[in-house]
Order: sequence, then structure tokens, then C-alpha cells
Amino acid sequence: MNRAGRGALELVVAAALILAGNAYLTRHAAEGRAPPLPRASLNGRGRPIVAGHALLIDFFATWCPVCRADQGAIQAVARHAPVVVVATQSPVAAVRAFATAHHWHTPVVLDRHGRIAQRYGVHVVPMAFILGPRGRIRFVAAGYMTEAGLLTRLWLARLHL
Repeated sequence: MNRAGRGALELVVAAALILAGNAYLTRHAAEGRAPPLPRASLNGRGRPIVAGHALLIDFFATWCPVCRADQGAIQAVARHAPVVVVATQSPVAAVRAFATAHHWHTPVVLDRHGRIAQRYGVHVVPMAFILGPRGRIRFVAAGYMTEAGLLTRLWLARLHL
């Protein structure tokens, strides 16, 4: 096999491993209509799930290094689309300090005991749910996420009314 063929094969294998890993990590995730979220948030009122737009719900924990690393992408997406961050199993003071230090403007729902995460089937963080305009879960992703990947999924979710 030549160098180009070997490179293409390695790329296909890597993509397959990433997709398989995501499928495994999200195997318990909620499907269909998204469970309700509280409207009250750390920094004001949150958006309703059915807002006529695609919506990103990001499950985050202050103690999770990957969650902290991908918050730049999450907040960048928030400049283009509705985003709600669910801070799960994290002390309120730590969430407030992180949100302030990183200038969050997205609604942050507090899930101190992990009950919202349970309803969504979240077993690892970070985990993102992308909802279509009618509140149905269209995509679920676990682990580090990029702005481009999230925006692409949000765009595709809008097509699945």
C-alpha cells in the first residue's frame, strides 16, 4: 500500500474509533423529546427548550478538565445560537466563579445533585445535546467538542424540524 492509501486508511480507522467511542459514551442518553429544564438559572432566566430554534444543552462540571477546555467552543457557539449550560454536581460558588472568570452570558442551570443529568442519561461530562426547533434531541456528543463541529450539528438540527 502506498503512503496516500495508508494515510487514508488511518484516517478512516481513527474516525471509526471516534464514532464508536462516542456511541459507547452516549449509549444511555435520552432520545426523542428532551426532558424539561428549569427556567431559573445562575445568571437569570433560561431559554425554554422549544424556542423555535435549534438549541445546544451542554452538561459541564467545574471539576472536569475537559469541560473547562471546551468551554471556549461552547461560548463561541453561544454567539451564533441558543446555548444552555447545565452545571452538574458542582458547588454553586465554583460555578459562579468560573462563569464570572470566563464572562459567560449563557444561561447556567445548576444541577448540584445530578438529577437533571440523570433525566438526560448523562454518565460522562462533558456531554452536549443538540435539539431541533421543536425540542427533539437530534445529536448527542460526549467529550471535547469544537466550535465547528457544534455549529455543524446545530445547522443540521434545524433541517430536522
